[in-house]
Amino acid sequence: MDFAKIIIVIFSATGFWKLIELLIQFKSQNRLKNAEIHNLQVHDNSVIIENYKMWFDNTEKRLKELEDKNTEMTITISEQRKKIEKLEKYVDQLEEEIKPYRTSSDE
Repeated sequence: MDFAKIIIVIFSATGFWKLIELLIQFKSQNRLKNAEIHNLQVHDNSVIIENYKMWFDNTEKRLKELEDKNTEMTITISEQRKKIEKLEKYVDQLEEEIKPYRTSSDE
């Protein structure tokens, strides 16, 4: 019977230490998982920031191109207005020249 008690005590002690070992392993695995998750979050955040930075740079570049094109178009529009004004003056001049002919043909 003493031998049975000794075996029970040994198995109990072994089980107790095994339980402590499992708890320690669980705690370390949990810390490892948390560290990996944190690393992934930091990596994802840096990728997001880098993507945003690239998007912003491309948008800024495109905006500059559009501003340049807008300036060119404004110049073109201004030149076209000048040509239109010139043509309107010419049309007015021609109408003035034609006016005497119209009144004589109406009679």
